Formats: sequence, structure tokens, C-alpha cells
Amino acid sequence: MLNIARRCVPFTPYDRDLSKATVALISAAGVYLPDQEAFPTEDPGDVSYRVIPAVTEASTLRIAHHHYDHSEADTDPNIVFPIDTLRELAAEGVIAAVNEQNYSYGFTTRLRELYETTFPELADKVERSKTKLVLLTAGCPETCHRSIANLAREIEARGIPTLIISASPAATESVRPPRAMTWEGVAIGRVIGRAADRAFHKRVVRAALEMFTHDTPPGKVVTKQVR
Repeated sequence: MLNIARRCVPFTPYDRDLSKATVALISAAGVYLPDQEAFPTEDPGDVSYRVIPAVTEASTLRIAHHHYDHSEADTDPNIVFPIDTLRELAAEGVIAAVNEQNYSYGFTTRLRELYETTFPELADKVERSKTKLVLLTAGCPETCHRSIANLAREIEARGIPTLIISASPAATESVRPPRAMTWEGVAIGRVIGRAADRAFHKRVVRAALEMFTHDTPPGKVVTKQVR
């Protein structure tokens, strides 16, 4: 577990072109594949995670999470786990590729175990992969948004730039993440936009990715206007 004071924000600059970056996606939205075990939907949850391959179609994903309304995301999981959008941006040359393995975990109040066991393991896997940038999202407005920000700090301390797309800016900023953005109109359960609006999803994710190449205030959540 990363053991630095909250006032210190781990920050790794990214000074290369986005088109050369392999991007990993990690979410606390509770997504999983049909052949994987669902996350528990009773407190305290657990500290496990699921591996989501880069070739996964978002439409095949399932969601098990009992602390946010994912009814719209059930019809289009891409709005909380934008794997389709990242793959489209890779096909267009905006990024080089989506990392072969991406990750998801669900709701838990077993935070000490999550931070001391699961997060270092996930950070190890990211560090050993081809990942150059990490994009993160979350499900519930409080616990999940704070936990994913802690994971971002853990990964950033390994020298890999991270960015959270937040639907709960106050919770995210309370943890002082390395980089984070929100956009006007964002809502819990549809972090990337409304279901099936693929063009808008792409604009949101592209706006997030572009933040890696701009001066971004560490520890803050930047509000973007996405049209």
C-alpha cells in the first residue's frame, strides 16, 4: 500500500504523443464477464477483482454492484467501463492500443484489505504490462470514488500516469488524485454519457486522454465542457 501523506500527490508527467500510448482501463463499477463469478451484492463485499481482456465487447459485460443505480449501464456497460470507446480510439490512431488485460472490482467496505493487498497487486500487474497510461472510473458516489482515487495514487507512484473520469468530484478530490476530470452533465451510473451515444462517449474519453498531455493540477478534479 502506498504510504505517503495525503497532502503529497504522486505525479508522473507524460511527455510523449498519445498515439504511442497503450492504455489500461480499471474500474470500481462492478463489471465482470458472463463466465466469471459475480461480485457479492451484500455488504461488506469482497476485495477480489476481475480481468477484462482488451478484445471484450462491452455488450457482453455484466454488472454486480449494490451501491449505485446501474440500470442504464446494464443496457450499455460502456458508459461505466468504456472498453469499446478505447478500442475505437485505438483503431483511429488516437492511442496505440488498449492493454491486453484490464481490471474491475466491486463494492466493499473491507478497505484496509483492498488498499494493502488488492491495490498493490493490481499496480504490480499494470507496472509489468505494456501500459503507458491508465484510465479509471467508479460506481458508487462515495466509497468507490474514494477507493479508485487511492488506486490511482498507488499506480502513479510506480511511475505510470493515471486519470480518473469522476462522477463524484468532491469524493474524488478528497483523496487528492494525481489527475481527474469530470464533465458538465455527468451522473453516477453513466460516467461516460447516456447509453448508446457512442459519438459522445468518444468525446468524453478523448477529452480525458488529452489531459495527459496538458498541464493538470495534481490533487484536483478539472471540469470539462464536452459537446
